Amino acid sequence: MSTETVLTTHKDVSFDPETYVSTYYSSVAGHEEEGDGLRFFLDGLSDAFKSGAITGIRLLDIGTGPMPHTAFCAAPWFEEITLSDFSQKNLEFLQKWKDGKINHMGPVCEYLVQIDPASSFEKRQDELKRKVKNIVKCDVTQSNPMVSAPVDGVVFDAITSSLCLEAASITLEDYAKSVRNLSGLLKCGGHLVLVGVLEETFYRVGDFRFKCTYITKDQLQDIYQKEGFEIISLKDLNETYSAHMEEYDYSDFKNAFVMVARKVER
Repeated sequence: MSTETVLTTHKDVSFDPETYVSTYYSSVAGHEEEGDGLRFFLDGLSDAFKSGAITGIRLLDIGTGPMPHTAFCAAPWFEEITLSDFSQKNLEFLQKWKDGKINHMGPVCEYLVQIDPASSFEKRQDELKRKVKNIVKCDVTQSNPMVSAPVDGVVFDAITSSLCLEAASITLEDYAKSVRNLSGLLKCGGHLVLVGVLEETFYRVGDFRFKCTYITKDQLQDIYQKEGFEIISLKDLNETYSAHMEEYDYSDFKNAFVMVARKVER
């Protein structure tokens, strides 16, 4: 590991979207340390949406980052999509993508089209851009994560999120609060499609190591059930794919998951 690498949080330093994309999303293989992690995520997202069982009018993608691949999977089944992130640089990067000034989704989303070939990559990306109505700031650590017009007070039919909640908090208590805050944005009966990692303490972008919540699979299930979610499916990386490397420079997660849950009456 570089001696210049600094351990920090997203609220302390500015996130670099270009470095993040080049490190983790330049190909379907992802970063070499992460084994089959990215392919597992993409397969899981495709499986979650291709049946058409998760649908509605409004979709919120929380913690989109610079790569809206999660919304790409969901786009055919929703009419209005809101992308969100804590980082202003990521929001600006997403706006440039929507405006056609950046074209960075090819390798990842072309793979998604290959495993679910309903239409071409170009048509699917154009559909997503057309349906993205808002790109707004979001902070899941706040009781009302979405304070930006015109989405303040809006309740969504479904929420997607990829690698956000564990990076937005440090302790399990913080993570549970973020889940509670997220739940307030979702209608009762609405679906949550969540991609995340387990037993991770950091991931690296450039010269910064970002702290993460260390959470096990059992703790994950317990938190979501206590916060009013019925877990419909929970697939984890180690059941079907090879794990990542034993030496950790860019991330130290031990497992990963794709979860589909439904918000129920409490």
